[in-house]
Amino acid sequence: MRPLPRETAATSPSSAFPSALRAGALAAVGTWTVVVLPALVGWVAAPESSVGWFSAVSLASAIWFVGHGQSVGAGGVAISMTPLLLLAVFVHIAFRWARRLAETERLRVGADDWSRVAKWGVVPGFVVGYGVSSAVFALFTLGGPATPGAAAVLGSLLVPLAALGFVMVRPDDGSSPAFVRTWFRRGPTWLPSVWRIGWRGAAALFGLGLALVLVRVVVSWPEVADIQGQYGANLGALAVTVLAQVALLGNAATWALSFLAGPGFQIALGSTVSPAAAQPGLLPLVPLFGALPGATEFPPTMYAVLLAPVVLGAWLGSRVDAALEFFGNVRSRLAATVTAALLAVLVVVGLTALGNGAVGVDRLAAVGPHLWTFAAALLAEVVGGALLWLGVLLLRERLASGGGGGSTAEELGDSATDDADEGASTSV
Repeated sequence: MRPLPRETAATSPSSAFPSALRAGALAAVGTWTVVVLPALVGWVAAPESSVGWFSAVSLASAIWFVGHGQSVGAGGVAISMTPLLLLAVFVHIAFRWARRLAETERLRVGADDWSRVAKWGVVPGFVVGYGVSSAVFALFTLGGPATPGAAAVLGSLLVPLAALGFVMVRPDDGSSPAFVRTWFRRGPTWLPSVWRIGWRGAAALFGLGLALVLVRVVVSWPEVADIQGQYGANLGALAVTVLAQVALLGNAATWALSFLAGPGFQIALGSTVSPAAAQPGLLPLVPLFGALPGATEFPPTMYAVLLAPVVLGAWLGSRVDAALEFFGNVRSRLAATVTAALLAVLVVVGLTALGNGAVGVDRLAAVGPHLWTFAAALLAEVVGGALLWLGVLLLRERLASGGGGGSTAEELGDSATDDADEGASTSV
């Protein structure tokens, strides 16, 4: 029996805490500069402004919290719509710091002690360091034009936790902590592969929506440029407004995906853009909104766009079938396919929930898809597409075997007596 590794001062979880604390704080500062620098550029580019540079820093700090999924109050107006691409930039910066920290600490303590040090030293230290910086940034907003809510500091920990998740929650990676791999071993043997496929499916869904948005922007570029030209802004202010709209492209991707799923979305209360019709109503003077279709009734053939999530669901089913071998265990095959599709939809719906929110009062108090309707429609289409692919495969296999081996129902009945994990293994 292998003896348990003995803890020393060098391999104690507390030995990793200072480095993790510093890495978390630096990650937060790195994300903060992403919004502070453009704010200062905008302040310098507007010499007619009567406010000082600290007001620009204060406003940027408030935007930093909005980018972390938190709501901000500005003069009685609540802003709670998270710019999703800005959130993605924050997570990426934090991810790079967390990955460097994990690689350094794993080499320092060794593979045997890495799991314990990661769980009790690296993870809490990184999160605390990020939270301390968040508290400092919250102080910068006091007395400024916009202030975050009382729980904003805790809510901002979404970013370091997501970054740590991308670094460590990799069940099929030997460098991930042992406690992560233990979590996944408690589930079916196909779960690590399906976990990876589900996240790739979420990226594909998001990319599908983003592609539609970019196509609409290109097609409607004259309208977009015309609205931008009405600002009459100088070069510096123009750069800031363009960056702000780029940050909203991720939100627009979820709107486009809701359009493809069927329920559509709203830019303001009472407006709607769906495969049935477009009634955007009176919109704010935002250049990106120039890509929206005008008021019109779409032909019934527009409902063909609902096939896009179905096709992507079928692609997910094909990925599961290509990555795993089930040796005739239909029950495990069905569970793995549904789990991959479900994970992809849950990730996208979670992002949509963050991207929904208010950008003002009255008609702008709710912008984005109707979340539950969108979630139900997307789930039905993606899971339906994955199951359709699986059904076709089972039918082909049955026909190829000459109808032998009993019916699919009999296979399901036989496999019900076995553990759902048996018969599923990752193909090499």
